[in-house]
Amino acid sequence: MGAGKFYYHIEKSSKKDSIDALISGINMMAEEIGEALLHEGYVNSNETIKHIVLMNFIIDLDGNVKAVNQQACDILFYNCLEIVGGSFDNLLNKRSTPKWKRHWDMLKNKKMLDTSIALTFKTKSGLLLPSACYINKLGGKKNGEESIIVTVVKHSKRQVELEEYLIAKENNKKESSKKNNPLTLMDNRQKVKLSSSDVIKIREVRDYFMDNLEMDFPPIKEIALEFGTNAFKIKYGFKELYGVSVFRFIRNERLRKAKMLVQGSNISFKKITQLCGFKSVPSFSATFKNEFGYTPKELRRKFLAENP
Repeated sequence: MGAGKFYYHIEKSSKKDSIDALISGINMMAEEIGEALLHEGYVNSNETIKHIVLMNFIIDLDGNVKAVNQQACDILFYNCLEIVGGSFDNLLNKRSTPKWKRHWDMLKNKKMLDTSIALTFKTKSGLLLPSACYINKLGGKKNGEESIIVTVVKHSKRQVELEEYLIAKENNKKESSKKNNPLTLMDNRQKVKLSSSDVIKIREVRDYFMDNLEMDFPPIKEIALEFGTNAFKIKYGFKELYGVSVFRFIRNERLRKAKMLVQGSNISFKKITQLCGFKSVPSFSATFKNEFGYTPKELRRKFLAENP
């Protein structure tokens, strides 16, 4: 985490004690920081999602790793020679191993196959790495050697840092042909410029929302006065920085926190409703299902079934 790799998790304790609660808190914090980095001082949040390959494994029909990419070795903290030749399921945590073995039986019996499975890898130092794995079985000539490729992909967005973007925009004095276009001039007059101090205040408001999701927030005008800005700049700034309205931002963050608590804890749904600022359990459940396709109860049951 100190190196900025927030996709690692720490394996939970088998006991329901303070250590287990601390581990859950650290894992939740890692998820929150990872998600927040998509917003932190960045613009263009609606750009096309990029698919970045983190790990690649080529596996033979005996289930042993024939080849692996260097980045996978770095992420899992193994020397490549320690991975190549060994069984693929040695890289998985104890909960994912039986799931992989069940999947493996299906893979061996198919000639060609494209599928996916959620697995959790375990690094040499004991950290957990939950991953969506895309699996391809490659067919070849008759009686030829078949291989299975397991690919772990990170979904990300190419972002442009906001401060640099604004400074470059203010300092850029080059003339372009568009500037002489009356429609462009009209559009430029209507567009508001956010100063660096505006950006800082909008970030502070964002932090205020994220730190107090259980609250009933006052009107935007009152919040603006408290932070020394105005309601228009907060509303406009949230659209520019985070690509959503203030209301939508708060709603998204409440739902994201609620999902983590539903999956990663045994907290009651009534308590989660309070912690995430929803008015009532029925309202929370309906909003949750509308967003994720499952009620909180259904999602927790599904999560526990997949992670016994």
